[in-house]
Amino acid sequence: MRILLVGEYSGFHNSLKHGLVQLGHEVTIIGDGDGFKKFPVDIDISTDYFTSSWLRQKIRVGWYKLTGNDLQDRLKLARFRESGILNNHYDIVQFINSNSFNCGPDIEKEMMSSLLEKADKAFLVACGDDYHYAHYITTSHKGYSIINPEPDKPELRQEFPYTMKYLQDDYKQNYLWLLNQCEAIIPSHTDFKMALHNEPKATDIIPSAVQIDKFELNQNQDFKTIEIFMGINRHNYLKKGIPYFEKALEIIRDKYNSRVNITIAEDLPYEQYMKSYNKAHIFLDQVLSYDQGYNALEAMAQGKVVFAGAGKEFLETYDLEKSPLIDAQPDVEYLVNQLSQFIEHPKAILELGKEARKFILEHHDAVAIAKQFEEKHFNIG
Repeated sequence: MRILLVGEYSGFHNSLKHGLVQLGHEVTIIGDGDGFKKFPVDIDISTDYFTSSWLRQKIRVGWYKLTGNDLQDRLKLARFRESGILNNHYDIVQFINSNSFNCGPDIEKEMMSSLLEKADKAFLVACGDDYHYAHYITTSHKGYSIINPEPDKPELRQEFPYTMKYLQDDYKQNYLWLLNQCEAIIPSHTDFKMALHNEPKATDIIPSAVQIDKFELNQNQDFKTIEIFMGINRHNYLKKGIPYFEKALEIIRDKYNSRVNITIAEDLPYEQYMKSYNKAHIFLDQVLSYDQGYNALEAMAQGKVVFAGAGKEFLETYDLEKSPLIDAQPDVEYLVNQLSQFIEHPKAILELGKEARKFILEHHDAVAIAKQFEEKHFNIG
């Protein structure tokens, strides 16, 4: 089959592409590389024409204030049209989001409409913020969430414009329109399945694909200094619950001094980010979720001890009795206690790390995940 994957966040579509190609499909990814992360795509419509120049950026901002139109979106649309993408027909087009190109709703819909005309079947995946997820966590969800990092500070919701924009009418309408065009919406993990519990087009979870052959078991067996790694994307700083980790790390640093080394990487391109946690024993991913982010999955594939969502809901999703990672809860004392256990009993790092890799091999292998897409959805009808 000829398959077009639209948009790329975190390597989700690149890993799925790897699996689909192994199964004999012709696969193309179109997107903008997700900003500074610079994820590889086959057809790149990104542009830094305005952001690379102070003067041009000022013109862009001024024009937006005057007209409500983003000149950068217009450049993306031009690159989209000139790419040749519309010269091809596809058996399947799969959208990573209803805002896959990070453009305003009008430009986004124009591009989505053009792609839908070139496909026999369309699918939408739920692997990040969208209307259903934003609506769920602002109305019926019970418990902690990405927009509620500190329960006693509801005003912090104002700090999440990327999530909350999906509740605006034009973004909402784009999402509902696209969902109506698609055969199904496929959640990638627990948080999004929870949000889609009443959606008739929602399928069972198909987990995010991980390209296993990219990652060997890479466990640092030198325990003289315990290496702790945390990556920060300022865009997602509060959503990931990073302040909980930061407070816990302050206590750990004071408590153990030279017995620990803490590395914090901030806003790095993907390839550089991957290298930055090579020596890590412990990888701190996120607090305010019920499953793992993509970076966490790749760290688990290397046998790192990962702190991320891994509570009751996650265990039920994968029918597990024991978690292969540490459930990172929004509780500083709890996080300190969990970290302390590994610092004081480092052999446990190797044991849990091996369980983490085993879990990825069993549940996230890219070829096996691609087969699930192929058998459950792409060959329907």
